[in-house]
Amino acid sequence: MSVEETSFPEEVQADLAALLRENAELKDKYLRAAASIENARKQAERVAAARTQSRLQELYLRLLEVVDNLDRALAYANDDDPLAPGVRATREQLRDVLRREGVTPIDLAPGAPFDPEVHEAVETREGHVAEPTVAAVGQPGYTFEGRVLRPARVAVVRPPRES
Repeated sequence: MSVEETSFPEEVQADLAALLRENAELKDKYLRAAASIENARKQAERVAAARTQSRLQELYLRLLEVVDNLDRALAYANDDDPLAPGVRATREQLRDVLRREGVTPIDLAPGAPFDPEVHEAVETREGHVAEPTVAAVGQPGYTFEGRVLRPARVAVVRPPRES
């Protein structure tokens, strides 16, 4: 005799139906809780990654200040200064470390079109140009993982104002 052929009393069938409903409700709650835990785990990973990214950017910005100071020291060094080769080698080593970590200089030269996404205008003057153009680079800019880490600080020549 199979279970299908067995006739259960009505109260057993009612209890079984109630247990099946409760089982379905508990399964639904379990699946929702599991999904909630998974979402919380993913959110925690995103927050940790964003925090790490932010900390790296802060560190790289501080290291770029060191590169800037080494550049300034070399700008004032004499050709016969015995420290200049060591300062130059240190600067290049630091630049190489930054490059390997994904910090790359923004390619820029005077005469390039001014791009407010990657350039910060620190000086503006009028000139005979059709569009705003970089006249001089005061401080190089850098990107990290495809985003501007520090914009290049530039002097800009812009077209004359219409009178």
